Amino acid sequence: MQIIPLAQLRETDERSQRFTPLGLGLDRMLAPESAATYHQETVAQIDLADDVAQGTRDAFERLRNIRAYGVLCYEIYTLVNDHALLVIEQALRDRFIDFHDGSCTFAHRDGRENTITIGEYDDVYKAAKRYSPGRGYRLRVGGGPATVEFNGMLDGLRTWARAAGLLRGQRNRGIEQLLAKLRNSVAHPSSTHLLTPVDCAMTLRDLAEFINQLWGVPTPGGRLYPAPAERDVLFIGWNANGSMTLAPADHLTAGLIRLDDIEQCVIVRAFFGPGARLEDPDLHYFNSRYENTRLPTEYLWGPGSPTEAAAWLTTIHPTCDSVDLLDQVFAIRHDGDRLYRPMKPGVVALLDPGDQTGHWYLIQADLPQDAFIHIQRLLAAEPECRQAGECMACPVEILDQGTVEELVRRGHLAPTSTALPPAFCLRDDIPSWQPAPLRTNREPARPSARRSRRNRRGGAR
Repeated sequence: MQIIPLAQLRETDERSQRFTPLGLGLDRMLAPESAATYHQETVAQIDLADDVAQGTRDAFERLRNIRAYGVLCYEIYTLVNDHALLVIEQALRDRFIDFHDGSCTFAHRDGRENTITIGEYDDVYKAAKRYSPGRGYRLRVGGGPATVEFNGMLDGLRTWARAAGLLRGQRNRGIEQLLAKLRNSVAHPSSTHLLTPVDCAMTLRDLAEFINQLWGVPTPGGRLYPAPAERDVLFIGWNANGSMTLAPADHLTAGLIRLDDIEQCVIVRAFFGPGARLEDPDLHYFNSRYENTRLPTEYLWGPGSPTEAAAWLTTIHPTCDSVDLLDQVFAIRHDGDRLYRPMKPGVVALLDPGDQTGHWYLIQADLPQDAFIHIQRLLAAEPECRQAGECMACPVEILDQGTVEELVRRGHLAPTSTALPPAFCLRDDIPSWQPAPLRTNREPARPSARRSRRNRRGGAR
């Protein structure tokens, strides 16, 4: 090992100086003092919720503090990033202890139950080995009836956290699984790698979101577990030529919208803000009954003339609201050879009986398109897709299925308003249904080359 003089240890690493507020500087770099300030500021606003366990908090703060020294040694960013992945399991362990508050119960398939006292996680791990799934035991989640297979390790903890309702988002299931794989690759490395300050900062942000969500605190504007986001009251106007105008609804009553070319309009609650992170790119496809937009959009009034819209706004004074972007519930109808676009269950409950025929699926998903694609794959008999529960291949969970009468009887369909929205779509070229995939339409799987050779030789022995 080469001994590095103290003066050299104090020198700023040029690679860190190349990362600037304007991006990677190939022909410029920050001054040493500016680099030290900038790299600390990128993670300074990442805070943990007050209720987070002290052990998890200390581990996180230790990583954030050490990261500041990356300005002197670039490799520190990789070390902090990798160790942050290990903190995921520590956070799950600490949350398990808090959640079960001194004891946990393992239920046997024959009805026997064993309740153990836990003071630290080692007690849980030993009990999980003693009362393992292989011996017919499952962990009871809190004081409720739900049970899960539990081995005391990272996968078991993730399954437990999901069953306990501590983690949200259907797409996040895949991300959580990926984080677990990355953690395992760090714990059992087979190669080396070098990451950037940006990678490290993003991992710390994701870790903070994960930890806060475990303790029931979503992150405002978060990437993984966002807090409910605010929707604006929006004016959408159009004409027969296809021209469309989108603006905040209060601009209409304030006379700030040019109405020369607007023939019809609607008022909705939606995510709108040019340049904003949550601007919905699919507002032009809004349908009053079907979920065509990427983010939740709520019909309020219309269609009608701008004058009528202004009068309604002046009388009703609709306000903004906040909605959760994760784990939305959609209803999808399969009727004969038609597969209809996703709808909200509250709208389905108000439909005329003639529009309620067929087989309906109630699906929990973050995006309507995720739900629709899953049912397409399900009807096409894709082997990876499940008929019920969480799908391992798609970011969805099927909550229930059946006729409308069956879903109403089970309490899964109920109107959320007193009147059914009038049927209209901003784009006439967006159909409300597509041809349903048929199992017979699937091409048979081609035999592998090895199997073909064996067949030519007279079949397998």
